Amino acid sequence: MTDMTFALYRLLVEEVRDARHARRELSNIFLTLNVAGFGALGFIARDNGDPALLAMLASALAMTCVIWRTSNAYYTLMLAAKYKAIYAVEDQLGLHPIRDEWTALHGKRRAMKWFSLERAMPLLFIFGYGLFFAIQSGSLQVEPLLDQARDLITALLQRLRDR
Repeated sequence: MTDMTFALYRLLVEEVRDARHARRELSNIFLTLNVAGFGALGFIARDNGDPALLAMLASALAMTCVIWRTSNAYYTLMLAAKYKAIYAVEDQLGLHPIRDEWTALHGKRRAMKWFSLERAMPLLFIFGYGLFFAIQSGSLQVEPLLDQARDLITALLQRLRDR
C-alpha cells in the first residue's frame, strides 16, 4: 500500500510541476503577444495612424490581457486542487514535505501575492494601452505633465544642492 501511495504522490508532484510549466509557457506567449502588440501600436501611431485602428488594436490587446489574467486565475485554482490532493496523500504517508514548505512560505508569500509579476503584467499592459490611447486621442496632454515633473525634479535637486 505504501509503495502505491508513494507512486501516486510522485505522480501528483509531477503534475504540479507540469501545470506550473504550462502556466509559465502560457504567460510567455501572452507576454510576447503584448510586447509585439505595443510595437505594432507604436508603428501605426508614428505616422499619425488611423485612430479607429489604434482603438481597435488597443482594445483587442487589452482583451488578450483579460484572457491572460483569467488563465492565471484558472491555473491558480487548478494548482490549489492539486495541492489539496497532495496533502491528502501526504497524510497517508505520514510525511508532509510539501505542506511544510508551503506553511513556511505562506506568511511571507501572502504580502507578495498581489505584487507578483504574473498577476501584475496583464494589468500593467491594460493600463499602458489605456494610457497610449488617451495620449494618441488627445485626451491626455503629456507636455504639461512633463513640464511639471521637470520643475519638481529641478526643485528637489536645488534643495539637495543648497544643503
